[in-house]
Amino acid sequence: MIRPEYKAPDFKLLAAVYLLLAFGISMLYSASIGFSRMAYHNQYYVFIQQLIFIGLGTVFIILLLTINYHLFKRIARLIIMLSVILLVLVLIPGIGKMVSGSRSWIRYKFLGIQPSELAKLALIIYLSYIFTKKRMTTQNFLGGYLPTLIIISTIFFLVLLQPDFGTGFVIIVIAGLLSYISGIRTIYLFSTAFGILPIAYFLITRVGYRKMRLLAFINPWADPMDKGYHIIQSIKSFQIGGLTGVGLGKGVQKLWYLPQPHTDFIFSVIGEETGFLGSLLLLVLFIYIVYRAVRIAMNASDRFGFLLASGISIMLSIQILVNLFVNTGLIPVTGLPLPFISYGGSSLLINMISIGILLNISRLARPAEEGTADD
Repeated sequence: MIRPEYKAPDFKLLAAVYLLLAFGISMLYSASIGFSRMAYHNQYYVFIQQLIFIGLGTVFIILLLTINYHLFKRIARLIIMLSVILLVLVLIPGIGKMVSGSRSWIRYKFLGIQPSELAKLALIIYLSYIFTKKRMTTQNFLGGYLPTLIIISTIFFLVLLQPDFGTGFVIIVIAGLLSYISGIRTIYLFSTAFGILPIAYFLITRVGYRKMRLLAFINPWADPMDKGYHIIQSIKSFQIGGLTGVGLGKGVQKLWYLPQPHTDFIFSVIGEETGFLGSLLLLVLFIYIVYRAVRIAMNASDRFGFLLASGISIMLSIQILVNLFVNTGLIPVTGLPLPFISYGGSSLLINMISIGILLNISRLARPAEEGTADD
């Protein structure tokens, strides 16, 4: 058996990520000044907190470069169990903390964790393990696919109970695409999709605030001062920015008009202050990072590495697309941060840990013979 050879990690991916972080931290400072002054009486508060999380994320990346990513196969069940436990705990009043109408945080003094962010990566690791370890079993509906579907559904509904429909949507898309890539029978996936459609219809049209967001998306000008306000102000930010923007720190939309300018709507701030060219630069960086991630998946030394890198690529892509589409009015408003840019410790750490895993996978060259590294 020929063992895979270790090589240097994908430094191009690493450089692109830190270039994105540098761009993001400068925009975050600009977007968060008003919020930091109002909430913490310190205009640098959010900026400093994000720098701390970037530093902690860097430590995780360094640590992940020192281990073999196959360790995640051995602890996949433990990770998914821990994720489910945290998703249950966050729903308990007194343990879970309400933020923007969603019970999504577990906090103790200055420490905090958002279990739904961990759940996305935990599910990718678990599904990659299951689809590698039980490759043939998962082709059987009752003995393989159904138990996996139960795990996915459990995580989805626990996230939905917070409620966090945006993250729940991302989880379903990740699970569906990763199942397809792994070779799950198409009939199982189509049957599941048709089963989800009536549930999705009910969740969107029969829940007040989601129905309101859908109606606002269809015609925001029907109620420009209330239901359509967020979409209109977000689009207006890009109109004000034009080609080159009004200049870093000179935007006014973040001060009075945009909701959550340092988190969900930070791309609108970028559009106003750096214009079309700055927004295009950001998009190019995102595309390049996803390209490097897909390239790592295609060159992975084994099936587990391929599925793990593919899942991370899907996770990053979906989160980027959803946030950009929300900010530009292409889909209804839903609360998802922009990876590596928006303020949020849990989101940033999970994304940086994901990059660390990708870099670890990139260190193993594809073996010269088939079937040498699936163990």
